[in-house]
Amino acid sequence: MKTILKLTGYDFSPKKITGNEESILLSYIANRDGSPRWIWNSENNEPLFLKFYNVGSKSSWLYAKLIQIVFALQLQRLFFKQKKWFYSVDKNPLFDCKSSWALFTGTVGSNNKAILYANKTFYKIASTENAAQLIENEYKVMKELQLTPKGFTTPLVRKINKQIIQLSDVSINGKRKTKISDSHLKVLNEMALIKKQTIIVENWNWFHQLKSNFLEIQDSRIPQNLVRKIEFLLNTVTNKQRVTIGFSQGDFTPWNQFQQGDTIALYDWELARLDRPFAFDYFHFVIQQGVLVDSKNWSSIYKDLKEQCVDSQGNCLFHNDLDTFKTQLKWYFLTNCMHYLKEYAAQEKWQNKIERLLNLWNEGLDLFFEEEKVPRELVIMEIFDSIQNTEYGALKFPNYVPEKLSETSQIDLVIEKKGAKKLLHLLMNHHLVSHVSVQKKSFMYAIQAILIDGSILALDLIWQIKVRGLEVMNAHEVYKNNPLSPFGIKQARTIDSARFTALSCLLNNTNVPSRYSHYIPLLEKSQNVLDLQISYCIQNNNSDTSRLLQFIKKNPKNQSFLYFNNMLMYVLDTLKNYANNSGYVITFNGIDDTEQSTAIEQIAQRIQKQLRKPVVVLRQRPSILPLLSKWNLSKEVTQLATINIPSSQEKNKTTIDSLLPFSYYYLNYIIGQFVIYFKYIIRGYVVVYDRYYFDFINDHKQSDILLPKKLTVFGYDFLMLPDFNFFLFSDASTIMKKKQEPIKNAIEELTSDYKQLFERQQKRRSLSIYQSINIVDSDITMNQVLKTLTIMN
Repeated sequence: MKTILKLTGYDFSPKKITGNEESILLSYIANRDGSPRWIWNSENNEPLFLKFYNVGSKSSWLYAKLIQIVFALQLQRLFFKQKKWFYSVDKNPLFDCKSSWALFTGTVGSNNKAILYANKTFYKIASTENAAQLIENEYKVMKELQLTPKGFTTPLVRKINKQIIQLSDVSINGKRKTKISDSHLKVLNEMALIKKQTIIVENWNWFHQLKSNFLEIQDSRIPQNLVRKIEFLLNTVTNKQRVTIGFSQGDFTPWNQFQQGDTIALYDWELARLDRPFAFDYFHFVIQQGVLVDSKNWSSIYKDLKEQCVDSQGNCLFHNDLDTFKTQLKWYFLTNCMHYLKEYAAQEKWQNKIERLLNLWNEGLDLFFEEEKVPRELVIMEIFDSIQNTEYGALKFPNYVPEKLSETSQIDLVIEKKGAKKLLHLLMNHHLVSHVSVQKKSFMYAIQAILIDGSILALDLIWQIKVRGLEVMNAHEVYKNNPLSPFGIKQARTIDSARFTALSCLLNNTNVPSRYSHYIPLLEKSQNVLDLQISYCIQNNNSDTSRLLQFIKKNPKNQSFLYFNNMLMYVLDTLKNYANNSGYVITFNGIDDTEQSTAIEQIAQRIQKQLRKPVVVLRQRPSILPLLSKWNLSKEVTQLATINIPSSQEKNKTTIDSLLPFSYYYLNYIIGQFVIYFKYIIRGYVVVYDRYYFDFINDHKQSDILLPKKLTVFGYDFLMLPDFNFFLFSDASTIMKKKQEPIKNAIEELTSDYKQLFERQQKRRSLSIYQSINIVDSDITMNQVLKTLTIMN
């Protein structure tokens, strides 16, 4: 503050120095770090500092109104900090400090500029060399604009010296608009015609300067995967590629303009250039307002970008050409990101808005990677970018680029709870995530994110490392001071991953998986007391965990009141999990047994790995009673025999012959459904049926039962309805290549019968899902099934 006011002609001091100073009482509103943001003469009768405030949202409007009420009631002393200062006049001052005035100290950084409102005008004051250059650029641009006929308004400008320019107030009778209007599009089109030209990239000097500066950035705070995306796009740009450039204001945002009738008054021209990509200002307006003021996610902002470029007469800024729109949006992201990343690297401390912008840019760039990376890869990259400047430890994470993580692997992060909340918020608002399921426990979030292509991303976000209610490791020790790997990952120390894995397995009475067997030698070599206890337990084949448990219970975090609190939280977590994590029944039905069996094998594995639920696979029926013809066989042999029954086998030729075996099998369903429910469903298992009762309705060859459909459909009404039912079908010619006996007409008729049955059942039963899926690609099919299971369950 003192430095800024000295440039205006005053020497301020918190105490008298010569004894000839005059005193003044100043009021101020501070930044979050305590430094003054807005300063004014306490004798002001009006809140002139609101001249610097952007009223662009309901909350900001309310804030401004409350301040105006405070001033109207003359209650400033109750709400604002005040301090007595002493000053002397150093030289001819710009203003009378005893009059009404307000000062905005600006944003900290190499481009720092203060703004003084006094004498009913604004003074821009540069406090750094970079800022002085920007002010000089603004002065020159505005002088030229004042000589140019135009349909928009700019402030009158006067140069005081190299560090200060004076600007007229263009806010009179003006209103800030937060959405692009016809008036904005008219201004944008007019500005675009100033020096508009199409050149080849080779001759685009500014772009090459940005690229050179960007590639020189050495700042560990810059998200590494964002940098990788930009570098990839830069590598796709060729020197002979053509680009349309033109005049741009550079900071065309709602807070740098007022609308007066049909006219736009624009100010803050310091970033104006003649060589920015066409429509830069349009994209900047919508994106900056969306992320910084409205806190919108990328999906909403992208929708605004596509909608607001068309005026009320149907004229489109991009001539209704989506390719042009995307091309110019790519140029905007490239030039804007490279410019500001260089600026951010020069700043010692980052404002909160920088993190929001980085996340938004990261998501926005996904638009240009649709052919390069699948949604799961992009989301993983952005997850790790969003927490790059947060302390965390990734457990058991492989040492390569994060997006190449196996589809069946989950991400385990030890992180502070506030960091976990931020990550959850990111996923719930991400444009590539269609649904998020989260199991909230007292010590962690277990998250399953369903992506737009049906793939699943599972994460455990842990802020207390507990197993069965006991705190087994210090989370802070795991996530603190982890270095950033070359791949942008803060991996937990290998010994921490080893301890976590071993403790989770031993205390849950399971063996350490073979893929983590390399952890065991690390524990055996360690001299840490906890590691010795773990090694002893492993060497004794996990037969006795009592010693390990007793050792863990001696941890101060597991004693006295903390122990009872841990046990209470464990009970509550268990009850909540029991209530919200019951199992369900899935049936797969189809004509092509080979495709169906493959699908069931894959889905069972993915449910176990990605949905983290135990799976039981049953053949057609509960099998509580043996097959009529297999009374003398064991259950295992019976099931094998059932699987190998040829689909063409028809022992029962008449309705009467079919009635007795159907009644027997139906009794199997009636009794078995209760056994299955109590044995598996309420314990959280997923029961998968390879074929189901629907064969009795549609496929008499498969079931060897020939009864009227009305009867078999009627019987279905008395069964517990499976939660999910999938009919997997393929083209008739594809099936005939695998099964020689069926004819094409029979396959098509049976496919039609199943589809119609599922459609009728879906209309009647809203609590169950009946889906018919054409198996074209197995991965797409599995993703579709998993997406349905997660969203609807």
